[in-house]
Amino acid sequence: MITEQHTAQLRNAQLSRRTLLGVGVVAPLTAMALASCTPQSAPIDTSGAETGDFTGTTLQVWSGATVAAPAQNAAVEWEKATGGKIVVTPVPFAERSLKFAGLVSAQDSSIDLLYAAGGFVGKFGSRLYEDLGAADLAIDTSIYVPATLPVLSSGGMLAGLPVHSEMVTFIYNKTMFEAAGLDPESPPDNWSDLYTAATKLKSGDRFGCTVPWSSIYAAGYYLIFLNSIPDAKLLSDDRTQVLFGDEAGLAAFEKIEEGIKAGFFTPGLSADVEDYAAGKMFNDGKTASMTNFAELWGYAAGSNPADFPTTLNPAEVGVMTMPGVAAGNSGSLNGFEGFGINKFGKNKAASLHFLKYLTGPQFQLEMNLSKILPSSNTAVLESPEVEAVYAIGPVLAAQGKTNLNRFASPFDWEPPIAAALAGLYSGEISASAAHKSAVEGVKKIVEDYLAN
Repeated sequence: MITEQHTAQLRNAQLSRRTLLGVGVVAPLTAMALASCTPQSAPIDTSGAETGDFTGTTLQVWSGATVAAPAQNAAVEWEKATGGKIVVTPVPFAERSLKFAGLVSAQDSSIDLLYAAGGFVGKFGSRLYEDLGAADLAIDTSIYVPATLPVLSSGGMLAGLPVHSEMVTFIYNKTMFEAAGLDPESPPDNWSDLYTAATKLKSGDRFGCTVPWSSIYAAGYYLIFLNSIPDAKLLSDDRTQVLFGDEAGLAAFEKIEEGIKAGFFTPGLSADVEDYAAGKMFNDGKTASMTNFAELWGYAAGSNPADFPTTLNPAEVGVMTMPGVAAGNSGSLNGFEGFGINKFGKNKAASLHFLKYLTGPQFQLEMNLSKILPSSNTAVLESPEVEAVYAIGPVLAAQGKTNLNRFASPFDWEPPIAAALAGLYSGEISASAAHKSAVEGVKKIVEDYLAN
């Protein structure tokens, strides 16, 4: 079971959580160069896995901070059942790419399981990760939220299994929305209709919605708007072309500008305000809504009063899929993370056995009922048991069917978009100027990357 001490571990991992919003950069050039070869590995021998006896086997796990706590909790139960041992080591984000590249260059077998997320899977792929989609492994991937699998896949291979289905949803105060004349159980599904309630949602220094538009991570929030437009893309699949210079890219900026001018978004936020700060404002009743991760919904509903106190009654914390630029459409930003198997590892059968347990329904139900992270299993999210204490589950299942593309790339395309959004938010530039500046800035980054 996930314990209170692990909620503190997650709280202390806020810097790592920022990487869920930092969507553009994957790895420094040195790591990319080291990962350029494609060494061979032995197939997974699953004989012996049926008995579940791994006495004498110790698995070394390189983790990210957010998924370290679930892995450690699952390890306790797995060790009791199998006789094996697991050592989970969180690897700081700033060091992770180079460490992973070192495993490739040395064909290092000392690490068994590896952190997996879109950027790392996209960069290292089959050079480092075992293909978990191989037919002989017979892994039932139908249990997972569908949107998680493409994020953890690269070049036709499945590099990791998802631990959670964390993603951004629209979290709102039902009491405030009802007082503003909005249906508290079914608010508008598009931004323009929400903006019409801006004046009624405002009370003193409280506004309709808090989005950290000045943050260095603001590019992620722009993606939420862009991803709600059918067929819109930020970059080409091979990351060599900038595609948001079109009408869709401009429409996303214009829709953000519309909300700023309507007074819907909280004004004057400093650059250091991010998703946790927005969550605190929501918990204190200082904003009527926020675009945020499921973890922050849990805190608003009272899942961790010691570290994240809330003034709200859980019954008034509403959640829905993200509004769209147009009615009937939604898009968001995924924060999916999981683990894959090191293709050079020595304990692949035990690694696979643990990975199936960690991402399987039994442990996923326990994890989800703790209300820290949402399950990666669709059936768990939609189960009556989870819905009774975790109302966001069905919303995540629905949001997981929309466009959640993070456009992970070997270069950092975020700064020009973040700078453009900061200028738009402060009123210094128009949506048109912000769009032009962002597109030109990202084009230069892509061109410099290709040239070098």
